[in-house]
Amino acid sequence: MWTAVMINSAGECVLFRRSSHPFQHSGARRLWKRSKMKFDNILSEINGFGKFQVRLVLLQLLSRLSMPCHFLLNNFMAAVPSHHCDLSALDDGDVFANLTRDQQLAVGVPAGEDGVLSSCQMFHEPQYQHLSGANGTNHTFVVECQNGWVYDNSTFRSTVVTEWDLVCSRKGMSKATATVFFIGVMFGAPLFGFLSDRYGRRPLLLVSYITTMVFAVISAFSTSYVMFAILRFFTGLSLAGLSIISIVLNVEWFGVEYRTFSGIIIGLDWTLGNLLLVGIAYCVNEWRMLILAASSPLILAILCWKWLPESARWLLANGKADAAHHYIKMCAEMNNRSKFMDGITPKALLDSAEEETKDKKYTCLDLFKTSNIRRLAICSGVVWYGVAFTYYGISLNISGFGVNPYLTQFIFGSIEIPMKIGTYFFVEKVGRRPGEVLTLLLTGLCLFINMFVAQDQWVTRTIVAVLGKAMSEAAFTIMYLYTTELYPTVVRQNGLGYTAFMARLGVSISPLVLLLEDAWRLLPAATYCAVAVGSGVVASLLPETLNTCLPEFIEDIEKRSAFPDMKFENVLAEVNGFGRFQLRAVLLVVVARVTLPFHFLLNNFIAFIPAHHCDLHSLDDGGAFSNLSAAERLAVGVPRRQDGAPDSCRMFTEPRYRLLVNASNATGLGSVPCQGGWVYDGSVVRSSLATEWDLVCDKKNMNRAVASIFFTGVMLGAAVFGYLSDRFGRKTTLLVCYVTTALFGFASALSPSLTVFTVMRFFTGMGLSGISIITYTLCIEWVDIKRRTALSIFMSMDWSLGVCLLPVAAYFVNDWRSLTAVVTAPLLPAIIAWWWLPESARWLLSNGRLGRAHFHLNECAVVNGRQQSMADLKPEILSKITLIENENRKYSYLDLVRTPRMRTLALRCGIVWFGVACAYYGISLSIDGFGVSLHLTQFIYGVTELPAKLLVFLALERLGRRLSQSGSLFLTGLCVFCNMFIPQEMGLCRTIIGGLGKMFSEASFTTVYLYTLELYPTVMRQNGLGYCSFLARIGVSICPLIMLLEDVWEALPGLLFSLFTLLSGFSASLLPETRNIRLPETIEEVEQTRRRSISTSD
Repeated sequence: MWTAVMINSAGECVLFRRSSHPFQHSGARRLWKRSKMKFDNILSEINGFGKFQVRLVLLQLLSRLSMPCHFLLNNFMAAVPSHHCDLSALDDGDVFANLTRDQQLAVGVPAGEDGVLSSCQMFHEPQYQHLSGANGTNHTFVVECQNGWVYDNSTFRSTVVTEWDLVCSRKGMSKATATVFFIGVMFGAPLFGFLSDRYGRRPLLLVSYITTMVFAVISAFSTSYVMFAILRFFTGLSLAGLSIISIVLNVEWFGVEYRTFSGIIIGLDWTLGNLLLVGIAYCVNEWRMLILAASSPLILAILCWKWLPESARWLLANGKADAAHHYIKMCAEMNNRSKFMDGITPKALLDSAEEETKDKKYTCLDLFKTSNIRRLAICSGVVWYGVAFTYYGISLNISGFGVNPYLTQFIFGSIEIPMKIGTYFFVEKVGRRPGEVLTLLLTGLCLFINMFVAQDQWVTRTIVAVLGKAMSEAAFTIMYLYTTELYPTVVRQNGLGYTAFMARLGVSISPLVLLLEDAWRLLPAATYCAVAVGSGVVASLLPETLNTCLPEFIEDIEKRSAFPDMKFENVLAEVNGFGRFQLRAVLLVVVARVTLPFHFLLNNFIAFIPAHHCDLHSLDDGGAFSNLSAAERLAVGVPRRQDGAPDSCRMFTEPRYRLLVNASNATGLGSVPCQGGWVYDGSVVRSSLATEWDLVCDKKNMNRAVASIFFTGVMLGAAVFGYLSDRFGRKTTLLVCYVTTALFGFASALSPSLTVFTVMRFFTGMGLSGISIITYTLCIEWVDIKRRTALSIFMSMDWSLGVCLLPVAAYFVNDWRSLTAVVTAPLLPAIIAWWWLPESARWLLSNGRLGRAHFHLNECAVVNGRQQSMADLKPEILSKITLIENENRKYSYLDLVRTPRMRTLALRCGIVWFGVACAYYGISLSIDGFGVSLHLTQFIYGVTELPAKLLVFLALERLGRRLSQSGSLFLTGLCVFCNMFIPQEMGLCRTIIGGLGKMFSEASFTTVYLYTLELYPTVMRQNGLGYCSFLARIGVSICPLIMLLEDVWEALPGLLFSLFTLLSGFSASLLPETRNIRLPETIEEVEQTRRRSISTSD
């Protein structure tokens, strides 16, 4: 029994089965030899969902688990604990020192209208009247925290907020950490997308693994906020590579019928990672250790990378037939479809590649060169922006629902599992497009509802938010699969890199949108809601991809073939499009892909802002203050906020001991910003970026900046690695991503300053972006049509797993440096596992590398147990799989000048059209220049056109096109020239000459239309006529301006019109004759010398 996937006239994949091997039948063999075989055909034969595909997903599981850990890490490492000013400055060594902590807060920190102590202000001196119950406060004594802040460490031992005091005036820096991270992701996506399409999914995935781990680990050891932000930027940059590469690598190895399942499975990685993040963050509540814990799966991922296969699709698309054949054969063997590979050789794989694209190198610019793919790029970019913008708008706001952040994160992660199961059945039965549209609209609806739920109704808010998060996660899961199916193999990584760039752009902006609540509390939610709904509308414009073959080339997008094709899908069907080979490839990248959520969410932990208040040591006068308890010191040294909590950013200039007696009487107590730093609550995280570099108060926005820079790296990485992957192969580029991510990830953990950390995080994000897009592409290019969906879902589970593991790692490793190193560590095993990753046979074939394509296909067949399939699958047969030059390819205006004869034709025709239009409208617009009634002149002009048409007919039939065209133009120019010397008072004579000129001008216009249509070939006829018409309109546009020149010299306009006309006539005389010559069909016919037809059949 065998399965084949063919392309019908509508461009859809058609699955059919035979009771015997296809190559045992001469008809099937002839079809194989003459048709263009898609990778999905091959994948269906070698089992598009077998042990190979399962192994592929599992190998990337650990790396993908780290993705949600890093992407959502900011929820924990940048958490802002309760805090108040450090009141040590208020300790006068007398009364204040003897006050309890609550009393010190009462006399040292002003309270708001709601009775909550201020987090950012303190009294200038203790307001002891508050201890007696007096509530009056002289606001002139309220100052900003002077000696830092004291943080509540009951939830987080340390975060980046407590590390660097990112509270009060610096609270935006905490959000900025996530923004910087996601900016890294944003840049990493196109960078790794480019690199993955250029050098392969597998090598770039390794690079993403390594760079993510390196930058993450180094970020955990950041010595300043700037360093941390830079390293988070590079961590996000590298994670973007891990994210998009691992997804593509997996999906490209799954068959069409299993693509939905693969997408859901891959999405579950994120869910598991989300849940893991909660556990890690709970156990490792110190931000440095949390980063290390979140990055640690990358170590195993690097080890597993050796066994990851390269995407056979990418290998074939890049002409690497030997490598593609090797992996396809491996897949076939693992999936017990080895027999299929008997007739497939690397040369056959290469010959199946399109001649037009065999040596072509693709870039992101190719996404916008032709109409259909340009529309696809614009729409998918908008949708990705909206999906990521809303997803992270919800995910990074876990503290805004009134529930413990660990519980909120756990609920968010738990809801993803049933949602992804439901997503599988929905997109498998209904389709990708309606699934994407519905989930985005429902996400917007949930956000809209929550705008009107009161803050104190935290249960309702959490339920609605969880539903919105579930819908947003479903939209994310679908979009990864959807995008991989939309873009052709040759630019799949570039496409995924570009869309990931757009996504990370949205993610980078998302944390900053939360700051808009200062302008209007509902503005952030309203913004997220509007973007979600708008993206859903745009998603409805995308084409459906359910049960369709993956396109191999841009031409597949621009125009479907009208004839049955046998492409890579046929080969993959023979070697088992989802067997042990594919599973091995997935498993080899799973560790690397787990690091994606680790680093993408790492900022939640390493940038966590614990409770903090000003350091009050400056208030210690060696007297009473030193004898006070911690609470009493806060009472006399830190002003209260309006809610009664100690201010986190302000302190008294000296101890206000009277507050120990009357904590409510803080009137007139002046406060100043923290003078001696901050004291952080280390109960949640031991250290974070905030505590490391005091990213609190006026520097708290730097926490978000670090994340934004990271995602900027991811954004850039997607473009770079996407291009490199399409250019140099998936596997090679993946290794670059692994190494880059690991190096910069670990380097970020060792950052001595925030600036260094931010830079490291930027490059980590770049590497991660490559890992993300290349691994996904590499895997999906190896899976057949039927199982590609399943692989996509399965690979998305890497992310879910990473999200679940990240909080666990962050909980146990609650030091940000250690946590960064831990979440990067999985890239080490991923680098090792890279050795066993196959290159994409599709990419190899697309780039004419038949030998390697055949090698990987043979490897796939062997691993999938389909060795017998390779008996007839020789390289020369593979060469017929992918495209020779598409006869129906789209042509553009550039084709008018690409070849010499066409270029000459375009130049001469353009001149003729310019002169014809200029003369015609020069005469037609001068009806008042002949001294006769305007009405009469216009009438004469109209009448003269009737005999002009008759004369044209006779002239064209008797004299030919060239002589008629040039002759009519010469006569027109002669009439215009003669009229220059006829005095104005001879109106009748001028009108007659003008009428003759108008008649000949009309004749030339009539002739040029027919002449042009006969000159240009069928494939360029419309473009040629459009170009000529454009030049004609230029001539028409300048006619009125030429007439203004009569102010310089009365005869100058006539002289110019006559010169233009005579020049055009001369140019027309150089054109070839077309009378009784058959119409050319192709550009090649124009380039060759055309001979006059003799027989009537012509």
